[in-house]
Amino acid sequence: MPRMVGKMRILIGCFPLAFLGACGSSGNDAPKCITGASVACACPTGQQGAQICTSAGAFGACVCAPPEVDGGAGNPNAKCIVGASVACACPNRQQGAQVCTSEATFSVCACAAPVVVDAGGLDGAGSSDSGTTNSPDAPVVDTGAETQQDAASAGLPPFKLAVLGKPGKWGANPNGDPDTAFQDWLNSSSVGATRVDNFTARATLTSDFLNNYNVIILASLSDDSNVGPWWTYSDAEVAAFQAWVQNGGGVIALTGYSSGDEMAPDNQLIGFSGITYNSDGVWGSCSDQSICSCTGSQTLSDWIRTDPVIANLSVGVTLIGYANGHPINAPADGHVAATMDGNNALVGKLVGKGRVLAYGNSWITYTSQWTGAGDPSATDPSCRGELPQDKYQTAQFWYNMITWVQPR
Repeated sequence: MPRMVGKMRILIGCFPLAFLGACGSSGNDAPKCITGASVACACPTGQQGAQICTSAGAFGACVCAPPEVDGGAGNPNAKCIVGASVACACPNRQQGAQVCTSEATFSVCACAAPVVVDAGGLDGAGSSDSGTTNSPDAPVVDTGAETQQDAASAGLPPFKLAVLGKPGKWGANPNGDPDTAFQDWLNSSSVGATRVDNFTARATLTSDFLNNYNVIILASLSDDSNVGPWWTYSDAEVAAFQAWVQNGGGVIALTGYSSGDEMAPDNQLIGFSGITYNSDGVWGSCSDQSICSCTGSQTLSDWIRTDPVIANLSVGVTLIGYANGHPINAPADGHVAATMDGNNALVGKLVGKGRVLAYGNSWITYTSQWTGAGDPSATDPSCRGELPQDKYQTAQFWYNMITWVQPR
């Protein structure tokens, strides 16, 4: 059954969350923020500014632009919306932020000083140049080649990633909501991957193929993500996939692309872990109707932050767009990281040397949930401050998931 969502209103050109998202929870031992990340902040004028995470792990003062010039639809020559912020590339390959000035042009890229982080040895204990010790699952800061060199010298393999399957066809703009922003982010320095490959046609899962990658994301395993047919895998392929995970591979499975039997191939590949999807639909609930109206999605907000194995999956994450997914069956030795309407929405498990992570939705792959691009109601002023880039931490969530499943 096709999935329709509520009307979404987007403000084109505003991208205040610069790929790596916001602060963690409070407390002396809790993660703070990721160096070089930027987040939206409120200016005294009511406009939106940006804060940059410093090398001390705390956000700097809110950078605000004067409000004199209307950078919106009222100014046909405007290049940006006054007070908006966007991600930009820093010389150290981190993400910075630019703020739209009163002249409706973006300022110079504001960059934080880089912190070189040792990704840690095989025992998972790493340290930064500040002398602090990272937990085995602490968020790894991507500082470019220096970090990857440290990881290699510690015995960790280069980080290589593959996406298997078709992108979705729905989202907030059905048949017009691609995964472009997600793919651009995967290929940026924000992830830290040295290689990203997409396989939209069915690939044969042999050990030779799988061993090219450290992390594999399972998108819609189908010829068509809406109507199928859904792919099936041989016993030999399933065995090869299981061995790859147990030997240190990390897999992130997604669902919610269709109301068809889309979960069957996922269950084939990750069922050995005890984690499976079932066919029931979970539309999702809304924590704030204003947000849901402007983002075109429901809101995932129920995070399990007390289990130390999976607590870092929700670091810096408060809300994520969600709509019409599938519940996840968690084994007794699995770890539930999030729920939606009483159903498991994010489940992880340690399997041998590897990790399996199942997410019950696909909304986080749609560009509308990253940048808000493409919606016909994009300039509706009633949605200012209520857009996906204002309220959702989509990139941070992806960063947390990829970091969690990476080989140790």
